[in-house]
Amino acid sequence: MLKLSSKARKSVITLILAMVTVTVSSAFAIVWMQQQISRTAQNSKQFESQLAETSRKLRYLDERIAGFHQPVVLQGKVAGILRPSVEDQVVFVQERQLATGRAYAVSQPYEVSMGLALLDLDTSR
Repeated sequence: MLKLSSKARKSVITLILAMVTVTVSSAFAIVWMQQQISRTAQNSKQFESQLAETSRKLRYLDERIAGFHQPVVLQGKVAGILRPSVEDQVVFVQERQLATGRAYAVSQPYEVSMGLALLDLDTSR
């Protein structure tokens, strides 16, 4: 057998212990990463199911909104209330101030409303 000095023997033992330590810690790191991957996959699956449920609810609400905005439905809501205007008809509108500070009638003649008659008519300026 080959005789090694005590210094060389200590170096070999230290090298072997370092290799075992690196191998064991790498194994634990791989197991930890696999657990993290598994947890991330479970969370992703849960979020995907929540997203699918929210998308389904949103589609349902979009369908209901589209149904309510059908011309036939809107006409049914105002049936008996509205009538066609007469050619010489004059309509007087009283200005009505809302709590939001907006008015539903134009106070000045020939004023153009770009917001479909929702003007901010703040008189305190």
